[in-house]
Amino acid sequence: MRRRAILHVDMDAFFASVAQRDHAEWRGKPVIVGGHSTKRGVVASASYEARAFGVRSAMPLYKAKELCPHAILVPVEMEEYRRVNAQLRGIWEQFAPVVEPLGLDEAYLDMTGTERLLGPLESVAYALRDAIACQTGLSASVGGGSSKLLAKVASKAAKPAGVCIVRAGEEAAWLHPREVGIIPGVGERMQERLLQLGIRTVGQLAGVSLPFLTAHFGMQGGDLFLVVQGKDPRPVSPAGPPKSIGGEETFELDSADPVFLRRALLKIACELGYRLRRHDFLAGTISAKVRYAKTFQTVERSVTLAAPTQDDETIYATTWDLVKSAWDGRKPLRLIGASLSNFRPDAQLSLFEGSSPALTETLDRLRDRYGMGVIRRGSLTNPGTK
Repeated sequence: MRRRAILHVDMDAFFASVAQRDHAEWRGKPVIVGGHSTKRGVVASASYEARAFGVRSAMPLYKAKELCPHAILVPVEMEEYRRVNAQLRGIWEQFAPVVEPLGLDEAYLDMTGTERLLGPLESVAYALRDAIACQTGLSASVGGGSSKLLAKVASKAAKPAGVCIVRAGEEAAWLHPREVGIIPGVGERMQERLLQLGIRTVGQLAGVSLPFLTAHFGMQGGDLFLVVQGKDPRPVSPAGPPKSIGGEETFELDSADPVFLRRALLKIACELGYRLRRHDFLAGTISAKVRYAKTFQTVERSVTLAAPTQDDETIYATTWDLVKSAWDGRKPLRLIGASLSNFRPDAQLSLFEGSSPALTETLDRLRDRYGMGVIRRGSLTNPGTK
């Protein structure tokens, strides 16, 4: 049986690195991506300069600001990240016959059988890292091994901007001395529990029985047992079409103002419609959710359409009806959101759908070139602004 050769490429502090690339004055300084508000936001990405102060992804922004008061706070720029992701995918596909993207900033590449054509796995990994740096101005870490698990662990060990290849036959010797936190899925809480059980390294974990792990961690313990035994037969699988797309907005100030809420929902609906059309899909199911300010209660509603759609007006009108059914109309909300699912390939749309197809396509082309903010409806303009 041919030994597999897999690379895992992971962009370094992706969102924050994009911000530093585009703003030379921020390079070498702590940058936190997550928004301008420190009241409710969370850290989406932190530069390595900010991480040196203990800032981590998913940390509340107010906590991150306490740890690093002089950090530069910048908003999420999702359109730019998607543009860079499209560029990255093009690079990945130049190197490997099979690519499995993971989110916007990482991917598995199956290099099995390509050595005669492309050279040793380590040489390919360096070439891939350098191509990304040259073409995007961003740094990436690349790991490689005989399984997806080993490749991902190796890329983590290579950070930042490094290359690490686990050679055939050296898997256990390389993996076992490392701390258990390097294993994907072993977070700080599980690492603390393992340490309480006297387990600090992967090698110590590999010596523990399956019944012991399942007794302490349930089904997750069974998965952990397979992982540390090096049993990871998962193939590198090309990404299929998305099963759903969504968007939401957490408000700076709680609101029960229908005009404000409708404006926020319309912005989300237009963005979802644009993304749907660019996937050449129609959505058969539309969902909306609201979250109350004081109780944090989240209420969701969904509807399956008689005729699937990709029309902004239909998406907006339907989501607003769903919001009205989920919201009591009085209590302030802190969040509103919408999502689309149950996709079908694009087909001939009804002649009676709300928007003009020619106008919609023109607007979409402008968005393709200049981003979502290039043009917007008058109703999305805040009163008093020009």
